[in-house]
Amino acid sequence: MGRCLCMLLRGRCDLTVCGRDADKAQAVARRLGLKASDIGGCVKGSDVVVAAIPSESLPAFVRDISAMLRPGSLFVDVSSVKCGIVEQVSGALPRSVEYVSIHPLFASARVRPKNIVLVGVRTSRLGPLFKLLLSSSGARVTEASAEDHDRAMAAVQVLHHFAYLSMRDALADMVCNVAEGDISAFETHTLRKTLGVMRLIESNLQTVSYIQRKNKYASSARRLLIEAAERLDRSYNRPDGPA
Repeated sequence: MGRCLCMLLRGRCDLTVCGRDADKAQAVARRLGLKASDIGGCVKGSDVVVAAIPSESLPAFVRDISAMLRPGSLFVDVSSVKCGIVEQVSGALPRSVEYVSIHPLFASARVRPKNIVLVGVRTSRLGPLFKLLLSSSGARVTEASAEDHDRAMAAVQVLHHFAYLSMRDALADMVCNVAEGDISAFETHTLRKTLGVMRLIESNLQTVSYIQRKNKYASSARRLLIEAAERLDRSYNRPDGPA
């Protein structure tokens, strides 16, 4: 995500890359033609600090850097769950620091359009300018509250990922019952595309699992999906079921 944002914003502002792994940060910066620095130097020297790190690490990270943030600066986190996280981060930040939480809904610089949800938790001067920077860089920015974001993501991500993961498990069980466990000769084009999406989800399983566990609407969303599947199953078991 950090690389994607750097690619989106480079040439439009003065960017510096930093990270817990200094060698990796240097390599990313070199590949993108940007500067690199240690975390302390980057935080102290920046008007805007963007933290593209796992959501569960955000509160502790903010506590570690809070004293280094410039008064009047802007802290931006990248988080796929807002409720609970934004309250913790906001409470750990100095009151003199603005705070915006974003959720880029893309995982590759090639994706079009680049949708970004922005939750303006505490903004005055730099928050609106950061939104303008994202928009002018080609992103489609939608402002939302933390509640509205998580409610929407319960449909867009929780349901979506849960359905694919459920199908993955069921498909694995069914393939075990096929001779030699190989169905490649029976694959359709649509199944291959579905398997491709499954692999994409599995490659980011840590974040997917975090969303399933931490989105406050996740449990009710999964229950709705299960109930809908059960209704559909019952309807197909009737002689006069859906055509």
